[in-house]
Amino acid sequence: METFSVAVIGLGLMGSAACRHLSFATGEKVIGIGPAEPEDWKSHSGVFASHYDEGRITRIVDSNSIWSLLAARSIERYGLLERESGIRFHYPSGFIRVTPKYKKDGDTLSMAYEVGRSNGAEVELLPGKDALKRRFPFFHFEDGDVGLIESGGAGYINPRAMIQAQLLVAEKQGASVLRETAVDIECSSAGVKIRTDGGKSLLANRVLIAADIYSKWLVPGRELALKTIGEIVLLAKIGPEEEQRLRNMPSLIWRLEGEEPLHSVYACPPVQYPDGKTYLKIGGTWLQDYPGCRKAVLQTKEDITSWFHEDGPQEEADHLLKVLKKMLPGIAIESVGSKPCIVTYTSHNYPYIDTVDGKSFQDAQVFMVTGGCGAAAKSADEIGRIAAILVEHREWAYDLDASNFQAVFVDIEDAGMEKKKEM
Repeated sequence: METFSVAVIGLGLMGSAACRHLSFATGEKVIGIGPAEPEDWKSHSGVFASHYDEGRITRIVDSNSIWSLLAARSIERYGLLERESGIRFHYPSGFIRVTPKYKKDGDTLSMAYEVGRSNGAEVELLPGKDALKRRFPFFHFEDGDVGLIESGGAGYINPRAMIQAQLLVAEKQGASVLRETAVDIECSSAGVKIRTDGGKSLLANRVLIAADIYSKWLVPGRELALKTIGEIVLLAKIGPEEEQRLRNMPSLIWRLEGEEPLHSVYACPPVQYPDGKTYLKIGGTWLQDYPGCRKAVLQTKEDITSWFHEDGPQEEADHLLKVLKKMLPGIAIESVGSKPCIVTYTSHNYPYIDTVDGKSFQDAQVFMVTGGCGAAAKSADEIGRIAAILVEHREWAYDLDASNFQAVFVDIEDAGMEKKKEM
């Protein structure tokens, strides 16, 4: 049986980053294990992920200082990763956050401005609808809306390409990549035995589980406090003329009023997808206490598979299309479609970066990094690096307190989690 120093299970945004950092830092035998994206979602019965996408917002401005710092440190390394891999995944189109709540009850923009500045964001306030219109004539916002613009590295990333870049560099540094699904792990004094759906067995001295919600079913003997919500995004196909008209469009988050059951929307500028067509992507955060608004909590593997086999609720797609047309008056849309995704929340809205076998950092065999909380894509490189540091050194050697990322298990604390998402 082949033996490795470290095995990373799950090769999404955080797992692929951890694999790269471990292969560089340790100089030991590292393997990353995780399936490739399924070719046909409708017939696929294995694992799914939400990084099967071409556009995710990246920004430093955030009312939460930890998320802001993680993003700043990740963005700083995008260029290095692109150069080492030869793969472009970062598009600094800019970012704008718009809200009617500035200096009012419920305002988070003021804090986002201050926190962003403290972490190096290049920011500017646009105080009102007219100022927003002058800067972005293709947008429509409401009376009382205030905008916060971030330039510099803000914009969007291509998550598919970013994972490709991470794994390419990891392999250059000596890591192996196995495109299969880990189905079982077993700890012993000899190490951790891993079995895959392809019939392979291998042994690792240490294992890092980075399988998002599927981590829940790999952790031996304990149940992680995780909640997974089914979401959809709307993809609006546009033609070359419209793409040219919107060439200066930034990524954005818009806090809404009077658009119930939507609380806010997020959108990326026009992006070319694998079919060669150009789409605008828009998604939303929903008011969960609004009468009749569904909350698709996915509790089993079968729930997740079923969610990805469908296109999502049509009424949600209709709400998103309505706001898109309001935000971009006169937009020439050739066709629209919806796409399912999932968001996994931890009990404290930060990723779990911890041991999973109840042992101390020094004695642990199995570690984890999981739970993106709807905010981790842009910060995945730094989150993966934190996990790599923990696995490499077997101690907490990071400048944010370990308690922020401590794993919670349902046998210790009920997984009552508040929803917070800014994708």
